Amino acid sequence: MRLAELLLLGLYPTALCACIGTDIARRIIPNAVIAALLLGFAALAILSPLPDLSLRLLLAAAVTALGFSLFAEHVVGAGDAKLAGVLMLWTDPAQLPLFVLACGLIGGFLTLAAVAMRRPAERLDGIIAVPRQTIPYGVALAGAGLLLHPFSSLLGTG
Repeated sequence: MRLAELLLLGLYPTALCACIGTDIARRIIPNAVIAALLLGFAALAILSPLPDLSLRLLLAAAVTALGFSLFAEHVVGAGDAKLAGVLMLWTDPAQLPLFVLACGLIGGFLTLAAVAMRRPAERLDGIIAVPRQTIPYGVALAGAGLLLHPFSSLLGTG
């Protein structure tokens, strides 16, 4: 197996599954996983010519900047901001609308599941006041990345 295939079929899905697991269990997305995704993409870009590399870098920078502005306002966590930025490197620029849609749908499902798991008295309290429970949005980000990955031009199928 070539290194590029190992990165695409091994590192990327494994790292996203690790993000999902740690975000659900501890509400943390490890920096080591973000670094692995970043370094893995750098290696992939060196090994394979990517005609849309500059657009991927621009989108990653923009999404990272947006993510950290949302983090500064306590809307998302720092891990979510970093994960969203690094996922833009691996996601085809043309897939961005689908990525956003998938994140929204998965995030909405997570929110409904979190509300449904509360006791009835807490459900009403969550509607009136700010909910005390956070949503592991790294799950939505990583889930969207996994859903779109089979259709990626990086795999030669996009």
